[in-house]
Amino acid sequence: MAILIFSRKLLKTKRMKFGQVEDPSEIDFTLPPDHPATAHILKKSKGTNLEIRVGCAKWNRTDMKGFYPRGTKDELTYYATQFNSIELNATFYGMPSAEEVLTWKGKTPNDFRFFPKITNSVSHYRRLNNITDVVTRFVTNVINFDEKLGMVFLQLHDNFKPKDYDRLQKFVEDWPMEIPLAIELRNTDWFEDEEAYSKTMDLLRSTI
Repeated sequence: MAILIFSRKLLKTKRMKFGQVEDPSEIDFTLPPDHPATAHILKKSKGTNLEIRVGCAKWNRTDMKGFYPRGTKDELTYYATQFNSIELNATFYGMPSAEEVLTWKGKTPNDFRFFPKITNSVSHYRRLNNITDVVTRFVTNVINFDEKLGMVFLQLHDNFKPKDYDRLQKFVEDWPMEIPLAIELRNTDWFEDEEAYSKTMDLLRSTI
């Protein structure tokens, strides 16, 4: 299953650099009207348990200064007592090994979930071209999270645009459907170009 994240309304309300905005008070955070397809998607998902997960993008002490009590020996073990998930940015910057995944898994309780980002060699360096080997390796390793694997994130480069739709389509169609996938499109053209928006939504809806 593929999911598109980020609000089209938010992008139209205020052009922004992803991850930061100059003045949050200028953004209209009211919910927009439901898209006509929303009811259909929810109907297909009826009966699915809704889980709310709260967490950060990383657990290291350097970036979370003041979070860990003095004397904390294992950061992830403590982190998992305060949050029930983590976005896991670490896998974006480097391919996780199966051994690392098993170690992380073993330090967290049964209800904890990991949401790993696909390595940037797929999204930023190869830009979804010739990626079968890397994606296969990534999936083979993160599947070791077993029941603790939440959803995998594909974060695309800011300059990945609708002209690259064919690459996105192939990626989605080739992705193993048993692993939940979220796609983060950061270029505003995906939302402002009506044709590109509709075509992309149709692609993602086809995976549900």
